[in-house]
Amino acid sequence: MRSGPARPRTGSSTSWSATGGSTRRQPSTSGSSPRWSASARSWTRSCSGATEPLPPRDPVGPVARHGRPRTSSAAGIPLPVERPTRGPHRLVIAGVLLLGSTLAAVYLSLLTWWLVPASRGPNFPKIMMTYVTAYWLWAAAAPLVVWVARRFPIPSPGRLRNWGVHLLALHLIVGAVLVVHGLIQFAGLQLTPRPLGQAIQRAIALAAPEFLLIYLVLLLSAVAIDYFRKYKDREVRTAQLEANLQQAKLAALQSQLNPHFLFNALNAVSALMYRDVEAADAMLARIGELLRLTLAADGSHEIRLSEELELLERYLDIERIRFADRLAITVDVPDATLEAHVPPFALQPLVENAIRHGIAKRSGGGQVLVSARQVADRLQLRVVDDGPGLTAGKVREGIGLRNTRDRLQQLYGGAQQLSFRRPDSGGLEVLVELPWRT
Repeated sequence: MRSGPARPRTGSSTSWSATGGSTRRQPSTSGSSPRWSASARSWTRSCSGATEPLPPRDPVGPVARHGRPRTSSAAGIPLPVERPTRGPHRLVIAGVLLLGSTLAAVYLSLLTWWLVPASRGPNFPKIMMTYVTAYWLWAAAAPLVVWVARRFPIPSPGRLRNWGVHLLALHLIVGAVLVVHGLIQFAGLQLTPRPLGQAIQRAIALAAPEFLLIYLVLLLSAVAIDYFRKYKDREVRTAQLEANLQQAKLAALQSQLNPHFLFNALNAVSALMYRDVEAADAMLARIGELLRLTLAADGSHEIRLSEELELLERYLDIERIRFADRLAITVDVPDATLEAHVPPFALQPLVENAIRHGIAKRSGGGQVLVSARQVADRLQLRVVDDGPGLTAGKVREGIGLRNTRDRLQQLYGGAQQLSFRRPDSGGLEVLVELPWRT
């Protein structure tokens, strides 16, 4: 690519106007692209022709210049994914077990006092302590039951062996708790003094059904909690895989844009080279600047609309060289929409389609209008041309349009819309609706 003074161009006119504010911007004699100012509420630029001198652009593009990190939501841009679930701290579990067992023991003691009149009186404290010590024993044995449930899961390939382990654990754990419970009873909680052997036998006879039920409740609770945790972890892993797949699809779709644009641009340079070598040279310079700008991007799937408009302006510089005074571009974007988030290169394929199918085939050229509006919680982007419009009610989607549609679907799902219609004045209107985010 050659360097040197900018080639003079003729037959160009540029007008600026700002509506709704007091600031007016006069056209720059150097032909530099606009900076999207916040001084006016809305602005409009109309350009016809493309042969004024082209100064060198700022090598630092809008995407590179705004280095703030970007995040996105819904729709998959990249969203933080919840990590697999982890259990609470052991001290918390111990506290919950101790508190729960104490409350259960107090409740059963009061229930016994209410239902059994003989339990009322001086023996009630011993009855309460019998329940409390029994449930504290189960609070101490609960971690062992949970460990057995996780170490030998019942829904597993070795189901028969695990059932045998659980049957053995049931006898050992319940038997051990019963024996210790009998010893505690013998130590001072008996209502009627008995020898050690009789105390243990009585404790086993009275408490075995209840202790068996407690063991089964603990076992089934551990199985249910573990199953739920595995289910949630599987959901998280699935969400992570889907997010990674979505990121890969978006990266693949976005990577298609540069080769597609470069192919079309080089074809245009090749055709222009035979008619105007200097214009072709200027076009190559602008192509290089646009590619350098895209390479400087940080890979975000969303940028501000103001940044997208600067990307579009770089592209329009190339098209103005190509079409000269046959192309008139009007960009009407209210100042309030400049901070809205849009996918990078959301407008360029739409404008390229309008120029290629609406303007290029007409000897007299034509006009293209690019506009943006906020409607409630939606951002509406419109690209309208005055070309031949729809053919048989159908739009032929090339790589650029198809890529844009796929990217919008990946990013926003059903919250986006890309539609085509023929205005009453003729031509074609392309409407993109996105969720409003700033």
